[in-house]
Amino acid sequence: MTHIERRQQWKARIEAYKASDLSAREFCRQHDITTRQLYYWLRKETLKEQTGNTVQWLSVSLNSQEDTSLSDFLTVKVGPDAIEVRQGFNEKLLLHVVKVLSALC
Repeated sequence: MTHIERRQQWKARIEAYKASDLSAREFCRQHDITTRQLYYWLRKETLKEQTGNTVQWLSVSLNSQEDTSLSDFLTVKVGPDAIEVRQGFNEKLLLHVVKVLSALC
């Protein structure tokens, strides 16, 4: 199952759960899923609604007085995840990883 198919499946499950008036435990029992899975996807949906599922880029400027030579890597944060980017990194790979993480957040 692809990532998109899984998201669609869980979106439908969450809608069914909310419309069911069943407890989480009973809904999960009837649909052969764990309450842990249900709560995980409910939390993802809540976070998605709160953030609008948009990626916002911030501009960064370095003060010329700062000594950047002491750092041999850059940390890029995408949602709760962090990526260390070192000199000579693969730009296409970084772009792909950021897109995947952005879709998951």
